[in-house]
Amino acid sequence: MKIIDAYWEKRNLGLDAYEICLDNDDVKKLDEIIKIVSSDKYNKAYLVIKMPVPNIEALHYLEDNGFSFMEIQFHMVKSLKNYTLPVAEPHLKHFLEQREIKKYEEDWKAFVDLMTDNMFHSDRIYLDPKWAKGTSCKRYKNWIMDLVNNPESHLFAYYHQDIPVGFGLIKINEKNKIADILLEGIFEQYQGQGFGYRMVDCALKKYQNLGIEKVETARSSNNLPMLNLDYLFAFKIKKLEYVLRKFNN
Repeated sequence: MKIIDAYWEKRNLGLDAYEICLDNDDVKKLDEIIKIVSSDKYNKAYLVIKMPVPNIEALHYLEDNGFSFMEIQFHMVKSLKNYTLPVAEPHLKHFLEQREIKKYEEDWKAFVDLMTDNMFHSDRIYLDPKWAKGTSCKRYKNWIMDLVNNPESHLFAYYHQDIPVGFGLIKINEKNKIADILLEGIFEQYQGQGFGYRMVDCALKKYQNLGIEKVETARSSNNLPMLNLDYLFAFKIKKLEYVLRKFNN
């Protein structure tokens, strides 16, 4: 078991937060884990548990002890060797231009400020009735701005007819030639118009041109449109995890 003190969440959520990562051996001793996370140290905290699929009995045990199931997280991977565009549907005529946002705080903030509260409507924080709808967007804005000075991070904007319609945030491991897709999004007013397909293609071509050989990302089971795109672009599932949460009173 690994317990991560998610101290950065306090500004987003207003309380202490911990992420508890379990492996297959840990799920055999959940009674001990429940005892640990019920101690005074974790009092009045927001707890998130991630554990391997399929451990249905363990999942129900956690639910019986106050945790609520939120999503299955799909860890995806795709090789960029010999990448070509999947056959496009005839109505998908949007062409996008990708531009990297210069690594200045004011430039990143100007772009981040375009994000709206209802933009990330499949996010587990957004869907959780315990949180105000703007909480999810606030978390992502803060996360992006935290990475502006990270040399591995890159923020890309996607433009249609010189209008920004979406973005992608990645970290590039130059040594291993891997890009970790941290966050992607289409601005609220442009969702449902077919831009997602073109954005994925534009991004993968750019990463390929940068010499990246493989991309990795994580998707929520709540985000069906993105999972459908991953399937279309031949991403492979590397790992599945249950994600649960609990508010310790």
